[in-house]
Amino acid sequence: MILAASLLFDPLLADVRWLPGFGARWLWGISAAHLLASWLCFRNATVEYQPLTEGHHGRIPWFWRGLAAFMFALFLNKFFDLQTLITIFLRQQSRNEGWYPSRQSVQWIFVQAVLTVGVIVLVGSLYLLRSHWKQRGLASVSAIFLLTLILSRIPSHNRIDHFLYHMPYLGNHVNAGLELGASLLVSLGAFLPHRSMTFTPVGRPSSTIDA
Repeated sequence: MILAASLLFDPLLADVRWLPGFGARWLWGISAAHLLASWLCFRNATVEYQPLTEGHHGRIPWFWRGLAAFMFALFLNKFFDLQTLITIFLRQQSRNEGWYPSRQSVQWIFVQAVLTVGVIVLVGSLYLLRSHWKQRGLASVSAIFLLTLILSRIPSHNRIDHFLYHMPYLGNHVNAGLELGASLLVSLGAFLPHRSMTFTPVGRPSSTIDA
């Protein structure tokens, strides 16, 4: 948010008047949720990791590491309001390049492309994680939803903005609820497998689940 405000003095964005609304109101809560999810995913990666031993290949938990990095990137995006910077920059570029009057068509194409890619990624994850769906499914689907939501907000299309920020009696609570809820589901999806990986029944050796 501070970085976004500083760029208002850039000549390229001199005519832009941006006031922190959603970002300022929900900044800390959603940022904390993303950071918590990132830490829980990283903790899973640490527990799941098996070092290389004689006669055995080490197993690197790429899923949890990648998800931890993704959620940390979302934390940075929310905390510094980087998405708003991108939206402002693209809006100003459309004016400079002369296609601002037809921006609605371009925005809608972008939103449709994001939704299509989101569906493809979801179907792909269903296939790739079919053997570990119980341990990774909730976190995976929630993260895909988060990515689709955030990317669909970038073009600032009227229909998307109306649904997320201007619904009667709800305002921007729709956007906040979707992002915060999805982030908490990622945390839940990372927390539940961790319990299985670290749970030690009384009188039995510690068991792990391939999460």
